[in-house]
Order: sequence, then C-alpha cells, then structure tokens
Amino acid sequence: MYATSLALPLVFAVGIRVVPPKGAHIEPQETDAELVLRARRGDRWAEEALYRRHVHAVTRVTMRLLSRSTEAEDVVQDAFVIAFADLNKLRDEAVFGGWLLRIAVRQVHRRYRRRRLLRALGLDRGEDDVTLQSQVDPAAGPEATAAVRELARVLESLAARDRIAWTLRHVEGYKLEEVAEALDVSLATAKRALAAADAVVQRHVAFAPGEDAS
Repeated sequence: MYATSLALPLVFAVGIRVVPPKGAHIEPQETDAELVLRARRGDRWAEEALYRRHVHAVTRVTMRLLSRSTEAEDVVQDAFVIAFADLNKLRDEAVFGGWLLRIAVRQVHRRYRRRRLLRALGLDRGEDDVTLQSQVDPAAGPEATAAVRELARVLESLAARDRIAWTLRHVEGYKLEEVAEALDVSLATAKRALAAADAVVQRHVAFAPGEDAS
C-alpha cells in the first residue's frame, strides 16, 4: 500500500477539455424543464442549449471512466442523440442532467464489455490517453502521482458497476443518491457497490474520505 493518503474526492489540476459548438453562445435563462419542453416541440435552439449546459459534465465523467478521449467523445455524442430521441420518455423534465448521465453511464458499460472482449481476443488497440495520473496536480509530488497510478490500476480490476460507483463518488464527488441514479440502481445497491470497491482499493491505496462520504 502506498503511504501517501489521497484526500477524497480527488481534485485534479488538469481539467477535461471540451470543444464547444461553434458560434456565439449566451446562457439561456430557461430551466432544464423549460428547455426540454421546447425541445420536445422540435426547437433546435433548445436542444443546443441543453447540450451546451451539460456537455462539460458528461464529458468529464466519461473521460474519467474510460480514460480514452476518442471513446469518451463517442459516448457523449451517443448519449445526447439517445436523450434527444427519447425526450418523451423523460417523466420529470427538471432532472434532464441526471437522466443524461444515466444514459452515458449505460453506454460506458457497453464500452467496458466491448473492451473486455477485444482484450480477450488480443485485439484491443485503444490507447489510454486521459489517465488519472496524467491529471494530478504537479504540486502534489511524485508520491501522490504514484499513488494515483496504483489507484487507476486497481480501479481497472474492479467490476464495472463498482468501478463506476467509486469513480462517481470519490473522484467526481457525486452524492450517494446521484451515484444510485446514474447507475439506475437502488441506494442500497449503490452503497454495496461502493463498499465492495472500497474494500479492494483500501488494500492498495490509503485514502481519506471527504466529510460527506458516509
């Protein structure tokens, strides 16, 4: 186990770069619920406003989970396409952001399964170009970077649901309820996934949970 204790949620100095759509943009005053209602009526501007409002958060999460920028970008685009095509299935327009994240996480699950198959066949040629350790604050020092590198290795070994739950909770800082919503599971199931991941991670890397990590 690395002696360096990582404070959670993890904070990185290097953010995830997202290329916004071209053209001038003014943040709309409408809520997500109002924009969703307009988008359902075929308002393209409302769709673009929802995209601009949520693309950064979804891209950041998918890149943390997949560690590959190209795959993450594909997942983000797929998630928005699915969301806009299925807007009529969204019962509460106000929770568009959480619903979109759930769609993205579902796509990440599929990428994990495909990656496992390709690796089993010796055909995985993907490059991890957005690793956790590459985003560590340089001021943290080499010990922290080494600890995060080991953490990334351990997370890679976890079951998909446990890995996603741990990353959302301790890397992105999501609340337990938000983790459960993103995974589309009960709160109890989300807690079990986090406990299973914690048990493995703590055998390799010491970390100090945040104040609300209970």
